[in-house]
Amino acid sequence: MLFGKNKSLACFKQNPGAGYRLLCFPCAGSGASMYRRWADALPDAEVWAANYPGRESLHSEGFAQNQAQIIEPILENLQALEDKPFVVYGHSFGSLIGFLIASALQQKGATVLGACVSARRAPQCSASIKLAELSEPEFLKELDRLGGIPEAISSNKDMMDFYLPIIKADLAMNDKILVPESQRLTCPVYLFSATDDKAANQEELAAWKYATSSRFEHKVFEGGHFFIQDSAEDFLAHLRTVLAALSQNEEEELIAF
Repeated sequence: MLFGKNKSLACFKQNPGAGYRLLCFPCAGSGASMYRRWADALPDAEVWAANYPGRESLHSEGFAQNQAQIIEPILENLQALEDKPFVVYGHSFGSLIGFLIASALQQKGATVLGACVSARRAPQCSASIKLAELSEPEFLKELDRLGGIPEAISSNKDMMDFYLPIIKADLAMNDKILVPESQRLTCPVYLFSATDDKAANQEELAAWKYATSSRFEHKVFEGGHFFIQDSAEDFLAHLRTVLAALSQNEEEELIAF
C-alpha cells in the first residue's frame, strides 16, 4: 500500500502503466478500504482512495468540522499526481466530496476526464432532513429507513458503537455543505442509482445534470443504498465501460446506459 504524504489518500496497488488515476471517495462512516478490491477489478486505472479525518490512516485526528478540513489535505496529495489525468468516483457522501475535488482540480488546471457519482442527491440540492441534528433514536430509525448502514455493522453492537460517531460526523458535513448552482464541472458526469434506495428522490437525482456543462448520463440498478457492493460484479462491469469511454475521450453516448 502506498500513502500520500499526509495519509489522506491511499493506493492499494500501483499501476505505472495506467493512463489515468481513479480517485475514489467513500460514503459516510467509511474509509479508503471500501475500495481495496477495485484495483484488481479495474486494471486500466491506478486506483487511489481517500480517508477523511477520524478513521483508518487518520484515526488519530479529530473529525472534520468544515469541508476545507476534508478537501485541502486531499488536494495537497494530488499535487504530486497531476502527471496523469483523473477520473473521480464517489458513493453517497463521497459523491459530494468527489464533486468538490473535481471542481477544485479543474480550477487548478488539472485534467479531469469525468466524475462518476452514486446514491446521493445533486450537490446543489439541500438536505430535506438534517440527519445529524436528530436525537439518537430518531437518527438510528432514519438511517435504518434509508438503508444507510450495512447489515454487518447494524447487527453488531460493538461495531455500531465504533462506527456511529464517524457516520454522524460525516453526515453533519453531508447535511450542511451546499454547492451554489453556478458551480459546475466541465467534464461528463455519470450517475448511478438504485431502484430501492431512499437516500435521494428522482428529482434530486435528476438535478445532477445541472452540475455539469458537459454530458450527463444516469444508470439505474436494482437494489438499495449499497448496490455497488451487493451487485458489485454488475456495477463494476458498467463502471469499466464508462472508464474506457472517458479514457478514450469518446463523445458519443454510451451503449451501457
